[in-house]
Amino acid sequence: MVLGLIQRLLGDPAEASLLAEVRAGGASFHRVVFTRNRRVMVSTGDAGKTLRLHERFRVAPPEVWRAIGCVVSGKSERSRLLAKEVIVAYLRESPPQAGAPRRRVARTDEADLARLVVEFDRVNEEYFGGVLPRIPLSLSGRMRRRNGHFSTHPLEIVISRRLCRGAEAGEAEKTLRHEMIHLWQHEQGHKPGHGRDFRRWAEKLGVHPRATRDVTWACDAPQG
Repeated sequence: MVLGLIQRLLGDPAEASLLAEVRAGGASFHRVVFTRNRRVMVSTGDAGKTLRLHERFRVAPPEVWRAIGCVVSGKSERSRLLAKEVIVAYLRESPPQAGAPRRRVARTDEADLARLVVEFDRVNEEYFGGVLPRIPLSLSGRMRRRNGHFSTHPLEIVISRRLCRGAEAGEAEKTLRHEMIHLWQHEQGHKPGHGRDFRRWAEKLGVHPRATRDVTWACDAPQG
């Protein structure tokens, strides 16, 4: 209690160090608040007086703190883009934990899931700059009207098992890319949906711009 009072009066040395590095990057704040809000990693509050950071940045190296200061500053677009690359590299090497419980993986699903993980990593790196968190992927045999599903509670992507077993090659990957757009929306703090931003990403990723689509099946009776 006494230590907390002294820190409030004199200031937390760790917080002071972080704010000093942020100031060196080009932005000045009175205080920093750490959050667990995974939708927004960096934001400001109190009319620009408070810097709000995801708690993962609490142990970031000084160059990442300086990069954050640059990103939220009024510096040139090129400077801010370079600073963003520093932040993205840090998050890629040490991403926040998604926190979703792991489903038990059936041995017969392992090959399909491994293929989907490869696609997830490829699309994440090539199109999203590696910023999407590695969230659990699983297969479901209960889907009849849907090909896939993105969930926030728990945070996961579920793909129809029959899509992996009975559809033409690439169909499951298309559905995965569809759900990855919803993950991007969630990470940006937007409600997942099929509006303008979804259609823009759908065009980039080569997926159907609507909630439902026709599937090309490899056989007359897809496996359940």
